[in-house]
Order: sequence, then C-alpha cells, then structure tokens
Amino acid sequence: MAGGSQDYKLNKTFPTYIGTGTTTTLRFLDKERNANEILNFSEWWKEQLQIYGQEVTYYTSNYSLTGHDAVYGEHTTKTFSDGKKMIMGVELSEISPVLSKFGLLGDDDVTALIHVDAFISSFGVDAEPNVGDVFELSEYGSGRAGGRGAKKFEITQRLDQDIEKINPLMGHFVWLLTAKRHDYSYEPGLSAENVSDQPADTSHVGRLSGGENPATEQNSYINDIDAASKDIFNYDAYSDSDDNVYGDY
Repeated sequence: MAGGSQDYKLNKTFPTYIGTGTTTTLRFLDKERNANEILNFSEWWKEQLQIYGQEVTYYTSNYSLTGHDAVYGEHTTKTFSDGKKMIMGVELSEISPVLSKFGLLGDDDVTALIHVDAFISSFGVDAEPNVGDVFELSEYGSGRAGGRGAKKFEITQRLDQDIEKINPLMGHFVWLLTAKRHDYSYEPGLSAENVSDQPADTSHVGRLSGGENPATEQNSYINDIDAASKDIFNYDAYSDSDDNVYGDY
C-alpha cells in the first residue's frame, strides 16, 4: 500500500508492516495505542463496583516508623483517622465460631475491591490503602438483631496487580485487598464491635485513667473466672494447697 513518499507492503507471515528503514509491529497490548480501550475498562470497573458494591466505613491507620518502638516491635501509640464512607466490592467468607484449645475462634475474612480513583477522591492524591487499615461493613451490619453491629476487618494484603483477576489489557484500575477480622485492642479512633463484651478477672481492662485518651468504660460486673470454675470442680475441697483449675506453682 502507498503511504506518502514511502512504499509499504504487508508481510503475510507476521502482522508487521515493513517500510524503508522502519518496522512497525501491530500489538494488541501496546499501551501507547490502546489508551481508549484501557479507559473503557476503568469505567467498567467503576460501574460494576457502584452497582454491586456496598458502603463501608474506612479507617486509615496512622502508623509511623518514627513512632515504632524497637522493644515492643510496634507503634504503641498508633491511632486511626476518622472513618470515611466509600463503596467497595466485597466477597465475604463468614465462618462459624470454632471451639479450640485457645478458646472460641471466628476467623472471618474478606476479599475487597476498590477503584484507585475512588480511594484518591476520598483520601487525596497519591493516597493508597495500607496493611493495618481497618474497614467496617457498616451497610451490611446495620439492622442486625439483638443490638449487634457491623463487623470490622483489618487489611493484611494490598495488591494492584493480579493478571488473572484485575488487570485486563495490563491496565491498573483497582486495589485488591484481603483482610481478617479485626481484634480490637483499644486503639484511639476505633471502637469495639457491638455486643462483644469479654469476661475479665479485674477492672484493669482497656485504657486506664490518667492518660491522654479517656479511660475505657468498665462493664457493670467483673466476671471472676476462678470463682465460676469452682462451681464446676472445687479443688480447695480436696486439697490443702491453693490449687485451681489452671494449675498452680
């Protein structure tokens, strides 16, 4: 075929146009030429997440390397930002509590998708979800019986590349997040899930008075586990030593 001052011919063996001094190969995944197609996929992701996603409340962790304590191996004064509402696509694996030698385990986990643009619009330019951030399934958890509330999940992995799932045309459109059920430990900025009171042997549970953060509200009762165990088997009735169900030294 003719093109300006150069004569081109089609090489039928390969999809390549050969001209004087130039060789141009037709590639379906040439990202310099398929920008419009990549944009179509980006808009498709936005549409799917808006239609089939659910509203969550997202809390960013203010973890800082400068605040990291080398002895404890963590940032002991870490806080969380105020929660922001956003739409995520969520695949939830809800597992019934399992009784083990360590107690009751409820290892719920989720896989979530959020569009890169949606996250930036909520948290600013160059913002990214991070491991340690927490999100609450606020919409799914509303209206539960018995005063129960939404479950909270802590991000354990963040990916922007998984070619089998989220990168058609090698584009980068969404964050793929995996998360596990959050284990509340009194971090400022978060609250425990509703109806999640835990038994305690002492009133010294949670944040104590005298610090920068308000003290944790105590339960109206203190569950004395040692006293309750005596109703099952009273070691003191059969031994002169101060023994108990957990053993003694």
